[in-house]
Amino acid sequence: MNMKNLKVILSATALMFIAPSVFAQVEPAETTAPAEMPEMAHAEGTMMTVHVKGMVCDFCARAVTKVFGKKDAVDGVHVDLDSGEIHVGLKPGMSLTDAEVETLVKKSGYALVSIMREAL
Repeated sequence: MNMKNLKVILSATALMFIAPSVFAQVEPAETTAPAEMPEMAHAEGTMMTVHVKGMVCDFCARAVTKVFGKKDAVDGVHVDLDSGEIHVGLKPGMSLTDAEVETLVKKSGYALVSIMREAL
């Protein structure tokens, strides 16, 4: 067995032991409906529904939540993997342009399909 094969086998073995503990801590992204998220319930805020292609797992949801959560205008993020939607609550008086949203989606590694906005 050469050194390269040994490294691959050791890496795979390590992942078998590490991955379950990492994923055990992940809460399913689709358990909370956007309307039930109290931190996003502002009367004068805005809710955006961003449709994307490519999100399939909780890791995807966490990556998107992290990227969008870094923006000052964002009040809360909910990812619905089943429908391929990112629900973004914006703080009152703040906004994100379509170009900013598209950049955030691409930065997360996904393709933007559409953006819908509604006042709360």
